[in-house]
Amino acid sequence: MKKKLALLAVSALLVTGCGSGNGKTKIGVLQFGSFEALQKATDGFVHTLNDSEIKDKIEIKISNPNADGATNASMASTLASSSDLLYGVATPSASALKSAVASFGLDTPVLFSAVTNPLGAKLVTSLDKPGGNCTGVTDLSDIAAELDILAKFNVHKIVSFYTATEVNSVYQADIADVWCKSHNVEHVRKTITSASEIASALDMSSIPADVDALFLPTDDTIANAIGQVKQANETRTNKLIIAGCDVGIIEGSIFCSGINYYSAGVQAAQMAISIIKDGKKPADIPVQDCSTSEITINQTWATSLGITIPQDVLNIEGAKII
Repeated sequence: MKKKLALLAVSALLVTGCGSGNGKTKIGVLQFGSFEALQKATDGFVHTLNDSEIKDKIEIKISNPNADGATNASMASTLASSSDLLYGVATPSASALKSAVASFGLDTPVLFSAVTNPLGAKLVTSLDKPGGNCTGVTDLSDIAAELDILAKFNVHKIVSFYTATEVNSVYQADIADVWCKSHNVEHVRKTITSASEIASALDMSSIPADVDALFLPTDDTIANAIGQVKQANETRTNKLIIAGCDVGIIEGSIFCSGINYYSAGVQAAQMAISIIKDGKKPADIPVQDCSTSEITINQTWATSLGITIPQDVLNIEGAKII
């Protein structure tokens, strides 16, 4: 009985502005990790709201579990019990927020970005008509286009490297598998369960000399430890051409091609404004692809590794070369 009364009290609190006492809409942001892509997705969201016409009517609280699953779940519960609208940055945080809202018996709107496969993650039932309390912006880049760039390096064998439990990464590796088969390129999957396995997973005994390249899907665990990927490649006898789907991991990649995460945050903020100001429901707001993309080429690191970047890669229009 006490538990039921507590849940009713939380529900009443949310309906009346979460008990803030000033009538402002409380927005809870859960950013799964501190690496560049997720920070940009948060920055785009917060900056857009703070520059909008509703800036004086909102309060924003940001929580960051630093990629720790248990802390992520705990923070999600705290935010869900005290917010009028929620924003999850990366699949683990968006999923935790949605679960926390459901556990309280609420229908608080949950927006997301930095989520590659919202259908696979069961955040929505349809991209066009999400149908529940959740919608947002995906970060699925053009995987085939990225692999087309990698093909310019004359690769014959590619390893997709990702965390086994990352549904987004599995989804992208599946796309890579289809591309490789159609281009007569051998494709191998190499997975880890935690960042502590990166060094051993990338040594010569695990990935032998006949492998030309490493394909890194968007993967929160690996992105959070990209420095370890860089170090592991530098210790190899044959250096791998590393292609990443997130420009935020260019430190450990030869080139990265993907969405602009700041822009994704801006788009999510525009959804939030339509919910708060215009009364729209997440169920009726289609999931969006990010409207802008970018490519960065790490020529400095490639040179230090003895890897030659083809001129037609360097000549890609709009590419940023570092």
